[in-house]
Amino acid sequence: MTLPDTAVNPADADRTFQVDLRGLVDLLSHHLYSSPRVYLRELMQNAVDALTARKGLEPAAPADAFGIRLYADGSVVRVEDDGVGLTEADVHTFLATIGRSSKRAEGIAEQRGDFIGQFGIGLLSCFLVADEIHVLSRSARTPGAPAVEWRGRGDGSYTVRTPA
Repeated sequence: MTLPDTAVNPADADRTFQVDLRGLVDLLSHHLYSSPRVYLRELMQNAVDALTARKGLEPAAPADAFGIRLYADGSVVRVEDDGVGLTEADVHTFLATIGRSSKRAEGIAEQRGDFIGQFGIGLLSCFLVADEIHVLSRSARTPGAPAVEWRGRGDGSYTVRTPA
């Protein structure tokens, strides 16, 4: 069997599925999530899982060394945690790829049972109530890595920057 040369005939090249984020959020809201308020539960679950991963990195740390803080001001809800954090590469891999979860990554099999969420769709629930999501993170796994800010929008686009 001879495979086509995609450089010569790009019409035969493999393609990537496109995702209609609004359609996916609509599907989730009508069939998976029972209420738009589920986003808060999903954010808290993500924070708890980030703390679980951080405790795995620093098992000797005191039980109260890491925490979660929740703030609400008008229409803005902010969840802060002292969890494991993300590098810029992690942001592109895990936040910008629907269905991909760091909790299924290699090297954490022994911790996997301790995580609440594992499917990589929880953050999407925020689009039930918001048009834009902001994530500011710094990796505890890579201490020298700069903080990274990810801004995802309901139209499926996102930006990443390193704050000054």
